[in-house]
Amino acid sequence: MKKSLISMTLSALMLAGTLSAVTVAPAAEAAEDNSVIIGVTSMTGALDPLSDSWDLTSEGLSETLYMQDEEGNLVSRYVKTLEQKDDRNWEMTLNEGLKFSDGSDINAQAVADCYNTVMEKVENARASAGKIQFNPTGDYTLELTTEKPTKLMSSVLCEWTNALWKQADDGSYIFSGPYVCKDFQANTSMKLEPNEYYDDQVSQRPDVTIMLFQDTAAMQQAFEGGEIDMAFTVTPQIAEQLQGEGYTVNTFDAGYQYFSVVNLQKAPLDDANVRKALSLAVNRENMVTALDGGQVANGAFAHYYSFAGDIKVEEDADQAGKLLDEAGWKLNDSGVREKDGQPLSIELATYPSRPDLSVLMQLMASDYTDLGITVTTKMVDNIGDYASEGNYDILLWAQHTAPSGEPGYFLNQFFGKDGGNNKNGYASDDMESVLEKMGTLEPGDERDQLARQAQEIIYQDLPIIYLVDPQWHIAVSDKLAGYKPYCGDYYIVNAKLGLN
Repeated sequence: MKKSLISMTLSALMLAGTLSAVTVAPAAEAAEDNSVIIGVTSMTGALDPLSDSWDLTSEGLSETLYMQDEEGNLVSRYVKTLEQKDDRNWEMTLNEGLKFSDGSDINAQAVADCYNTVMEKVENARASAGKIQFNPTGDYTLELTTEKPTKLMSSVLCEWTNALWKQADDGSYIFSGPYVCKDFQANTSMKLEPNEYYDDQVSQRPDVTIMLFQDTAAMQQAFEGGEIDMAFTVTPQIAEQLQGEGYTVNTFDAGYQYFSVVNLQKAPLDDANVRKALSLAVNRENMVTALDGGQVANGAFAHYYSFAGDIKVEEDADQAGKLLDEAGWKLNDSGVREKDGQPLSIELATYPSRPDLSVLMQLMASDYTDLGITVTTKMVDNIGDYASEGNYDILLWAQHTAPSGEPGYFLNQFFGKDGGNNKNGYASDDMESVLEKMGTLEPGDERDQLARQAQEIIYQDLPIIYLVDPQWHIAVSDKLAGYKPYCGDYYIVNAKLGLN
């Protein structure tokens, strides 16, 4: 595919509204000196940690017991000591004096009440170590007992499902992060103010308003008009334009991975040759060019991790055609692949809150059309619900695959036979063996090698198709010139916001 076709694709998206300013953002006044306004393309739909814990941590309301710092190290303001006693038992001592945002103590009983509920009700919280039982043994000490062995309890306690919270008498949730929510308008905006019980820097933190934009061009308009102080994130094209106009744009490795999820339970995608052909047909270099950053994925994790893959993804449209021929999908006189009189038809679907994915979907559709496949595309608001319905063909997906700094959580979620995000029926004895062994190992070369082995198994079986290891772009005003994004969008609003 030539660069001109990429430009045509992006122009088509502009006309279709994907990158246009058709949606008008909620009105906003320019932020006062003691406040900042952040524009985003995705925000929590409810202040419920049992369903939206990632967003609540991203928005500064909740924290997990362990978190990543800006250098990727796991740190904790809650845990004083964490000691493994045997394969399935740990002892934890909490720091004293910490409080929830209502002023109540964060003690052993509160931690146990929270996490025993999470383990019972949130399937993905059981991905790495199975169900964990939290048993208070004192005011600030607990014993943790896991269902499956793990050497990485600090990483488990950093997993995004494991936000710390307590429930109020009225059923609402109270958190322990640097901010509290003062006004929440679902799918529109939320207003935050510093949590007075967080630390002694509370007076230095600005008030924060988070505004949801349905497209990045509308967010660009608001940023250029001085209505918002941060646009998180903007497309590469908008980033280039803003830089040309003298604005500050930060480009960073997202930590996310872009890939496509393949429905293995639906013909013809249950045919390994068809899946191999679909992977070979994708021109990932064109994707990187269209996104103006990042690199072709070499596995399931960002390139800078020690456990990143070392796969050289093959791209060969001619070989893809031969594999489809072997699978019985022959080109007819009209250049359309068919079998037993039926065309080879595939639906590609993605969601609007990650604008890059719309670009990738159109490029992938073009690659598949060139191969003689009949392609339709679809945008859905909730990609998780759409996947759970099971009627999809291929989903374009964005995922931070190592938000706790290790590979096992993602691999267990998506590729373990009972994984909470295994929505395509994938099952592999080889993968189960690798995951089981990973659970018995501490971080290091052996565990990293097993993670790479798991990524090779994925590449051979193709329950997902690796696409792009992306970079992201955010625009900031002078007020936030020192802001440093890290860990993707896991900590957009963090304890250092406005203090840099």
